[in-house]
Amino acid sequence: MPDFLSPKFQIPRPKSQEGLLSSPWFLKFGIWNLGLSLKQIFYPLLYITPLSLILILASCEEQTDWDLKNADNNFIVVDGIITNEFKVQTLTLSRPVPAINEKPQPVSGAVVLVSSDLLTHNFIEDSLTPGTYRSEKPFIGIRNKTYSLLITSRTNVYSSKAELPPPVEKFNLPEYQKNEDDSKYYFTKIPVPYFPVLPAMFEIQLDWSSAPGYETENPDLCKAKLYYYTLPTIDVSEVFAPGIEKVGFPSGTSITVRRYSLTDEHAAFLRALLLETTWSGGYFNTASANLPTNLSTGAIGFFGACGVTEQMEIVK
Repeated sequence: MPDFLSPKFQIPRPKSQEGLLSSPWFLKFGIWNLGLSLKQIFYPLLYITPLSLILILASCEEQTDWDLKNADNNFIVVDGIITNEFKVQTLTLSRPVPAINEKPQPVSGAVVLVSSDLLTHNFIEDSLTPGTYRSEKPFIGIRNKTYSLLITSRTNVYSSKAELPPPVEKFNLPEYQKNEDDSKYYFTKIPVPYFPVLPAMFEIQLDWSSAPGYETENPDLCKAKLYYYTLPTIDVSEVFAPGIEKVGFPSGTSITVRRYSLTDEHAAFLRALLLETTWSGGYFNTASANLPTNLSTGAIGFFGACGVTEQMEIVK
């Protein structure tokens, strides 16, 4: 082994410039001719390397075609939430889509029952919206009760259970501020994305169809709906998620915020869904995977039960 590769080898740095030129180490490696220490040589790399990495990641964009394989389409997709509101409760049944952005095919003719230890509720398919099943009568979900779902479609039977967590009494509304450039308001403070307990989903409905100057506009073009989530986990994909369009709204807008209390199981499902959708496409994507579900074999999606708290205010 050469001497300079030995673990005990000491670099004989010269004590003077004259000694430097005759140093055997200088003749071999020629670094000290700049009068720089190793720290001075490698210290700039601490800044260059991260900057280069960011530039490389930001520039690696390439259009591609998705090579999707046709999967087994015998699954049914269940989407529905029982709430503590006295209303006609709704569930939807559909088939998985074989291509991105394709409209799902509804599952019609199913028998849908939702029950607790108190009552059983029959759900009837909406004749105008195939695949949408509404409770025959309005009912209210009761906090801390477990609701069982039973679906019979042809010869297949699917089931699930969900506990209804209690709603909170009150929560802080999002804060907003006026932008002087366009005279519209924008949210400046929204629900925190991470909280170790009490996971929740926030649905924010904006309606400015009755605001001054918008009374004659198309009401459907004067509304917006936003979703925010407070989950007991935090992900790099969430922190570095792609930017989303900011929604501006005028004075006189009605803001309705609905807070859905979530179980840990429901929060885990939404986290997995966000990783595949809203949080996907940033610098730190996670590997794609099937979403978790609380449904029996042959069904995917999620059957949930949530305590809902609603608050409203008018922008002035």
